[in-house]
Amino acid sequence: MAYRDDREAMLLQLAALEQENERLRRELADADARARGVADDTRERRRSGAHKTCVMCGGVTLLPVAIFAGHDTRAPLPLHMSTLRFTSPSGGFTHSAPVHSLACSTCGFIHNFIDMTHRTQGG
Repeated sequence: MAYRDDREAMLLQLAALEQENERLRRELADADARARGVADDTRERRRSGAHKTCVMCGGVTLLPVAIFAGHDTRAPLPLHMSTLRFTSPSGGFTHSAPVHSLACSTCGFIHNFIDMTHRTQGG
């Protein structure tokens, strides 16, 4: 009889541990979802505020400026930067995005950034 009592006790303990394991998995999934939400919010806040203040002086007035290549002002060459250069196995310039610039009206620092939403085929 002792064997049956021990076995039943172990089965009850195993069932309790499985329930606790399931509860902990749910809590972990909830914590992961909350952490992902906080990270997404932080990333969005940084992304949306990236072009609002100067990184050098903290000025709040950033004005768009044209940065281009070449000497002919009537036919400027717009600057593009590769967006897949580091992920392409061949290392080629397979895609590019235009380079935009904002100048701080306080200190004159020029902020260059890539417009990743406007991708064009380039070479």
